[in-house]
Amino acid sequence: MARLIVLLTDFGLADPYVGQLKGALLREAPEAVLVDLSHEVKPFNIVQGSFFLAASWRHFAPGTVFLGVVDPGVGTRRRSMAAQIGERWFVGPDNGLAALVLAEAGGAARAYELASPPASVSATFHGRDVFAPAAARIARGDDPASLGASLEPKSLLRGEWTAPKAVKNGVVAHVLHVDRFGNCVLNLPAAEWGSRLAALASLAMTQPRTVPLTSCETYGRLPEGGVGLIAGSQGYLELAVNRGSAAARLGLSIGGMVRLAGEDA
Repeated sequence: MARLIVLLTDFGLADPYVGQLKGALLREAPEAVLVDLSHEVKPFNIVQGSFFLAASWRHFAPGTVFLGVVDPGVGTRRRSMAAQIGERWFVGPDNGLAALVLAEAGGAARAYELASPPASVSATFHGRDVFAPAAARIARGDDPASLGASLEPKSLLRGEWTAPKAVKNGVVAHVLHVDRFGNCVLNLPAAEWGSRLAALASLAMTQPRTVPLTSCETYGRLPEGGVGLIAGSQGYLELAVNRGSAAARLGLSIGGMVRLAGEDA
């Protein structure tokens, strides 16, 4: 019986691309169950796409196949890959889209480079013509080794934005995502960084500008308009403004760098 296939793309829904992607999947794995994680990743934004995968993969059962297509390098020499990370599979371009999941899981168990597509395949839609058939084959139970040559799992591309940099009494982090409320999700896993930063006195964002921060559990515990550091529901720390946009207030966007610092309590 075919497995769950979870779709993440930057295609949007105005064009026929998502429908064609699903058609290619169901042609090869008609019993598969397709779940739309999101098709609204900002165009070409690998950082945001990587966050969406990292925030979501553990919510799906072992055996799930993730098909991620945020692929500004489509048709170039970038590798196409299928990787087993934990008990789930990830299919897509080897461009950092799976980087945060790899970081969370401690790497991939095994990986394969998808065989080069024939000349008849579109050079601009590998999502439909290369990645979808590969994901479908895994979902229907084919041997993943039949997809292509083995890859050294450690060679899968990571991004410098995946790992925060610890500094004296603080950390330098990157913005992974800005949600529709203006909350700025940072590449700071809450389980690792929440208590470390909350223990600092006079916590503040010191770059790109200096703004005092309140470390708290939820948005409503901030004064209206107050700026805080919160452990968000997606497992990462967020900069937030109660009933306002932290992105607008702080001048932040996806990929931006921030420095958080304080004093030893």
